Amino acid sequence: MMDVFRRHAKGWVTKILMGLLIVSFAIWGIADVFTRFADRDVAKIGSTRIGLEQFREVYRDRLRVLSSQVGRNISSEQARALGIDRQILSEFVAENTFDEYARTLGLSISDEDLIKRVHSNPAFRNANGQFDANRFEEVLRSNFFTEDRYLGVERRFALRQQIGRALGGEILAPEIIGVAIRRHESEERSVQFIVLDRAAAGNIPNPTPEQISEYFESRKASFRAPEYRKLVLLTLTPEAIAGTLEISESDLKKAFEAQRDRLSVPERREVEQIVFPTVEEARAAVQKINGGAKFEAIGIERGLSASDMSLGVVAKRDIADPAIANAAFALPQGKTSDPVEGRFGIALIRVGKIVPGKEPSFAEQSDALKKQLTSERARRAILDLHDKIEDERAGGSNLTETATKTGLKVVTVNAVDRSGRTPEGQPVTNVLGLEQVLGTAFSSPVGTETDPVELRAGGGYAWYEVAATTPSRDRPLEEVRDRVEQRWKDDEVAKRLAERAEAMKKRLDANEKFETVAQGLKLETRDKLTRGSTAEGIDARTLAGIFETAQGKAGIGIAEDQVGRIVFRVTAINLPPPGGAPSARIASLPNNLQDDLLVQYVMQLQQQIGVSINEAAFRNVTGATGN
Repeated sequence: MMDVFRRHAKGWVTKILMGLLIVSFAIWGIADVFTRFADRDVAKIGSTRIGLEQFREVYRDRLRVLSSQVGRNISSEQARALGIDRQILSEFVAENTFDEYARTLGLSISDEDLIKRVHSNPAFRNANGQFDANRFEEVLRSNFFTEDRYLGVERRFALRQQIGRALGGEILAPEIIGVAIRRHESEERSVQFIVLDRAAAGNIPNPTPEQISEYFESRKASFRAPEYRKLVLLTLTPEAIAGTLEISESDLKKAFEAQRDRLSVPERREVEQIVFPTVEEARAAVQKINGGAKFEAIGIERGLSASDMSLGVVAKRDIADPAIANAAFALPQGKTSDPVEGRFGIALIRVGKIVPGKEPSFAEQSDALKKQLTSERARRAILDLHDKIEDERAGGSNLTETATKTGLKVVTVNAVDRSGRTPEGQPVTNVLGLEQVLGTAFSSPVGTETDPVELRAGGGYAWYEVAATTPSRDRPLEEVRDRVEQRWKDDEVAKRLAERAEAMKKRLDANEKFETVAQGLKLETRDKLTRGSTAEGIDARTLAGIFETAQGKAGIGIAEDQVGRIVFRVTAINLPPPGGAPSARIASLPNNLQDDLLVQYVMQLQQQIGVSINEAAFRNVTGATGN
């Protein structure tokens, strides 16, 4: 959840705290890092001991964040299967390695600097860009942080940054790597191709009963009815809460007055200036202008271009020098000022066009302000309701009872499979949160209390209960005969097309003309194809095959319907010329090298400081005990 607080942060050193998965192998690369010791510590890093409950709290928090990011609840079983449990441990050990090293170096941060860091964090600012204590409390609370815990984490993060900056510096990637990447990204290819669709397979006779029966028996598992589950869902979203909130006109007016400066559009002026080293030179220039000389001519005499003299069309607050700003916004349009003593010398100012400002009216802004206040209050109300719902569930109420007590509604989905479809094969629609709970709903026993899932779109939470299950079963042939027959025909069509495509490829590789090979079919061309691009009639897999085929040679792609075939020949390969602007991938090379350096640094620190992991305690936290 710390990424919520630091989502605006930039720079590679912030990765030390931010779920740096690339260091996940760092502690596993040390021989015999796992040891068994009898205490309740999960890990020892130098003199630092990581207790069971401390790591349990971190582990749950990070699983919750990952679940929110992927939009579905990740269970402990899934985390272990995907190796997420060990990744989290690796990250946590890497972070604490930096903390231990910071202590040995005597690094520290004052309370004043810590407060400045918190106040400067965009996640805690209100609409006016100012630190908001209520927003601070709301963000912490929604991410299950106490103030003391957050400040402790932020303090340690600041110290890690000090180490990271010292380690960083300018790292340049070898030029040859950039050349190879640019060639890979910018290489262009031209092709000729034809599409063999279903019609090209000719007439496929209907299968005999024997063929259908044999086909079904050999593929019975693919026609098996999936498991279905009956789910009860309770969702809590800002939109649902917003409809119950009332914003008084008094509150709207207070918000309007508080944001008046931000909502107003300031007057803007076209400002030009010429800077002189002395007052005398500036006064002499004024006399020339009063005598009929043009402002531009004075600038040209001093070797200035029009762009050198122009400050643009700016608001008063956009001019950094107060003296220049005051003078520019006191002048009538088209007039030149007397000499003004600015920060960088004596200046003459001229004002061109003036764009009037606009003061906001309450009537114009009231609707937008109402939406803003409603959204802010809805977020706070959601947190309160979240706690009430959890209290009711802790007291033994099921979701239906909880919804009644909190004034909310539950939605019941009578039967849904893992893919979100009904027994009729139709997708379940208009059930908020269903997609995000399906993953864990099929690993939760009937009647078991489950954790709430954070919703991706718009925020909020979803609770669910598995009310009943319908086990997977083998379907009899008669139930799926139409599907079996269609699948049989599709396979026969694909077989014929594959054979025809292979015969055409052999002829093309033997240097026959494509026009001859494709007689009776539509021959198409595509030029300037690049990797990862899109081209009409060519799917992504076929495009990848084109870039694996030599010039003058042919290849075969499978159409998007998995039945048709695409036969192509590469007619030209064009490599990019040397030089050119670097791509985003090339520009990221230094950061990637810095990441590699960080990994090596972490490994060296862990060997130097000493790291040991209590396997039994780790398995206890991650739910693997007894496996």
